[in-house]
This record gives sequence, structure tokens and C-alpha cells, in this order.
Amino acid sequence: MDMTNDAYLTNQDIIAMLSQRVKEYRLAARLSQKQLAEKSGVGYGTISHFEQGINSNITLNNFISLLRAIGMERRLLELLPELPLPPMALKEINKLMPKRVRRNRDDK
Repeated sequence: MDMTNDAYLTNQDIIAMLSQRVKEYRLAARLSQKQLAEKSGVGYGTISHFEQGINSNITLNNFISLLRAIGMERRLLELLPELPLPPMALKEINKLMPKRVRRNRDDK
């Protein structure tokens, strides 16, 4: 599944893609599901069902543990990079932005 095109992806589409990618990285690391379970602390059944798409409600904690076990936890930082400006600076900039002026019906 390619996320670079402009087609809308549902949550299920994204979860399916992530489960496939975890499986691909697991196989590239030459780990069985059982070995990944032992290394990550995530249950074998959870991993099996996640990879098969049977259960898409994996916890964030378990997902991070899987990424850590396959050496991909650093990629999480790319999901939500730091803002170029701190939130308080953005708030101050927004205060300086002109507000929309409401006109009366009599003003024409």
C-alpha cells in the first residue's frame, strides 16, 4: 500500500499497512512470531492476529514494543516531528493576526 498518493486512506487501511510492514520487518530480521513475542514482551496471539488483520486494536504500548523489537522505534519520531516554533510562540503570533471584522447590514 502506497501512502504517497492522494487517495484517502481509512484508519483500517493504515492499520493494515502497518501490520504488513511489521510483518515484513520481522521477516527481514529473521524472527518468527514466537521470537518476536519473546523479544518484545507482546503476546504471540496478539502478534499473529495483528499481522493477519484479525485484530486491529493493538495497544499503542504493544505497537511501540514491536517496533522496538525490530529496531524501528526511532522512526516514531518521524510521525510527529517537532513544530518549527514552540506552541506558545504560535499562540503569540495568532494574537497579532488581524481578526475578522463583522459588518452591520447598514454598512454597505
